[in-house]
Amino acid sequence: MSIPIFHSLPLPARHAEAAYLVSHGQSGAFGRFVADLPMPLERGARVVITSARGQEIGSVLCPATPRHGQFLGGAAAGKIIRRTTAVDELAMTRLADLSQTIFTDSRDLAAQWNLPIEILDVEILLDGSTAIIQFLGQIEADAAPFVNALVSRHRVQVQLENLALPKVREEAHGGCGKPDCGRVDGGSCTTCGSGGGGCSSCGSGKVDMKAYFAHLRTRMEERHRTPLL
Repeated sequence: MSIPIFHSLPLPARHAEAAYLVSHGQSGAFGRFVADLPMPLERGARVVITSARGQEIGSVLCPATPRHGQFLGGAAAGKIIRRTTAVDELAMTRLADLSQTIFTDSRDLAAQWNLPIEILDVEILLDGSTAIIQFLGQIEADAAPFVNALVSRHRVQVQLENLALPKVREEAHGGCGKPDCGRVDGGSCTTCGSGGGGCSSCGSGKVDMKAYFAHLRTRMEERHRTPLL
């Protein structure tokens, strides 16, 4: 009696993740973003990404290498969904008008209420549901009425992003300037995965703030907004 021989079929090869350094946001934050499928992208390619803030548009800087991971931490900052389409770019153009309206309104409110902050910029994420207000100063105790007023007027969620200097951030929250920051004394920001090199988005750790603010000033002047003093 012969014994049947079963031949197992080879398992399909698993595609390696495509990883790139991607710049995103008005303040020029960047991180390592991965795509589940191979996605050859050239420098400057516009892509839709999912970051800690939500779905937004980024610009590819270069392919990510293991050496980049040593500086940016092991965890990826988010995922690359796809290249942008004409529909995406048109949506961002339309959202720029709303961004300008909220920017002007938030500065007026801050001045009327004598809030100890300076509004620098406003970003609207790709789905149009969230406005991110970037500012300098301290507003934790006074944030709720300010945020609620903007939500009521513009029907969007509002997030506050403090771009204060590292010293101010560390004194206030021990790291990112956010209450849920995972930074520990003498360490790095575990929430944003900055590792030992500091957080490029929140300013904690070993970040060259001179270069950062020079870049931010240029971006604001290009958008015809009030530059940093």
